[in-house]
Amino acid sequence: MACRPSSSESLESLRKLQVEAADRGDDCLSLLLAGVELYVRAGRDYELLEYMRRNADEMSEAVHNTPDAQELRRLYESG
Repeated sequence: MACRPSSSESLESLRKLQVEAADRGDDCLSLLLAGVELYVRAGRDYELLEYMRRNADEMSEAVHNTPDAQELRRLYESG
């Protein structure tokens, strides 16, 4: 199950809520919220990896034979 969207603002709010719970001494709630944050962040990373895996062939064609940093520097300095 995924929560959509998991924006940077919602993740920051989740972090603040977790810190507030810890400050109040509610360790169980704080730990639960830290677990939720970890789950959401890991899910976002997993989705990114899946996207990259699905589009690897297409991306490979887009960057194949493009100049690397040294070649670009040489081209820039020569012209």
